Amino acid sequence: MLTDSPRDISLKPRILIADDSRIVRATLIKRIEGMFEFREALDGEQAWEMLLIDPSIRVVISDLTMPKLDGYGLLSRIRNSKISRIRNMPVVVVSGSDEQAERDRAKAAGATDLITKGMSTGQLLSRLDILSKLISTQNEFERGLEALVQHTDTNQHIVLPSPEAWQEQAEGMRTNAIRQNRNFVVLTACIGLKHVELDAYPALPPSSVVNAIGQLLHRTVRQTDCVARTGEIEFTIATGSIHFDSARNFAERVCRAIAHANLIKDGQMALIASCGVVSITEYAGETMETERSLAAMRVTAKERALLGLHNAITGVIGTQEELLLKQGGHLSDIDVNTVVPVADGEVDLSIDLATLLRWIKEGKEDQVLGHIGKLSSELQPLVDLLLKQYKT
Repeated sequence: MLTDSPRDISLKPRILIADDSRIVRATLIKRIEGMFEFREALDGEQAWEMLLIDPSIRVVISDLTMPKLDGYGLLSRIRNSKISRIRNMPVVVVSGSDEQAERDRAKAAGATDLITKGMSTGQLLSRLDILSKLISTQNEFERGLEALVQHTDTNQHIVLPSPEAWQEQAEGMRTNAIRQNRNFVVLTACIGLKHVELDAYPALPPSSVVNAIGQLLHRTVRQTDCVARTGEIEFTIATGSIHFDSARNFAERVCRAIAHANLIKDGQMALIASCGVVSITEYAGETMETERSLAAMRVTAKERALLGLHNAITGVIGTQEELLLKQGGHLSDIDVNTVVPVADGEVDLSIDLATLLRWIKEGKEDQVLGHIGKLSSELQPLVDLLLKQYKT
């Protein structure tokens, strides 16, 4: 078993490939080498040992059928690990089948993504790159939170905008977004503290932790965004000109980082971070301006965040999650591939051109057809330029 040495440190993200087939491992290595470093494991047991001793591993690629410990067993150990670095590790499952039943089982076991052995190299590299950057960002966020809490100095703290100042700036952002036909998103994060063995409503976390979270949020959001502390355990962020999926991903990273950071010394207590998200794209077809006012969006975002907090959920609560929780369901019941239909004549600002083109490459033509108008309008200038060039 190899261990890291000071000279073994590389700027390239390290991927762990667990598969009992030498041919499969060699094929994957050939496709990722140059962009990623790699480690090989012949079975799930060996992969687990490597994860314990090698903190530089960023992503795991695992087969499902392996000797000693199969892919499902490896996923179970990873997701139940007491080490946050391992517990939060992105795990990409490799399957020779594209059956939905196997995909569902892998997702339920904790797989981050599932790829087939016939996936193109470009798609594989793109997914691994996104996952490795995601975990690095979350780790940096966690370390930043820990450092802020441990070195609290109120004299050096940034003063967050007041709720009134936030309201004024956010209203200007919302108005401009509507005028320019762009997206605008409100995110409300609520923080709670609960005993790991109880599902009761979380208690108030220490003020030092809440203050540190506010400081790091201020440093993390874009300069064009606005964040304010709008309650004892509540922060609200306004962001515009952003793809809705990007806003959700940011909120998810924030929630996970807060929950997994080593901020609470009592091992029986845990932080809960629930983020309610609402976008003006949810109001497609609404004629009344008041229906998508900033006040209405804030109310919706806060209601969703508190709904998640009451259910002791760390993560993002959007439209689907809200409906499901109110019906007594579980978030695991949500189909992440479901596309919410848009009213006739309206443009879904949450779907951008890059997403539509990616869907085409992934063979999701049915999803693209629902947004064909946007795709056509976005590509028309390029088509016109090409025709003009051809004529000349």
